[in-house]
Amino acid sequence: MDLQWQRQVEVWQRLLAESSQRPARLEPGDRLQLEACRGRALLTLSRPLADNALPPALLRLLRYLQPEATGGLPLRAWRGQGRLWLSVTLPADAPAEDWYAMSLRLRTLVDRASKEAHGSGQ
Repeated sequence: MDLQWQRQVEVWQRLLAESSQRPARLEPGDRLQLEACRGRALLTLSRPLADNALPPALLRLLRYLQPEATGGLPLRAWRGQGRLWLSVTLPADAPAEDWYAMSLRLRTLVDRASKEAHGSGQ
């Protein structure tokens, strides 16, 4: 791991820990992952859902994946292993503050999709 990447990860973790909107306050069982992918940050959020809630949650999530939701960055959504997944790869020059902002966006999108699925009785 190069030093610049390590410093960016430390800043991202600090932002997560200090924010009042922190994605660290995810639903029980949620996972927020950060990986290095060819010099770029790959953020993935996943949430466990009941088998009957996954299909409608995924459909809702796919409807929310408009380019303006992430400043034109493509999002990938899928279901697997009893979880709803959402992932994005940020540009190589994106600072940790952008990683943090995207973490919040991912959480918001997954929250909307999964809560509406539960709230609609599906």
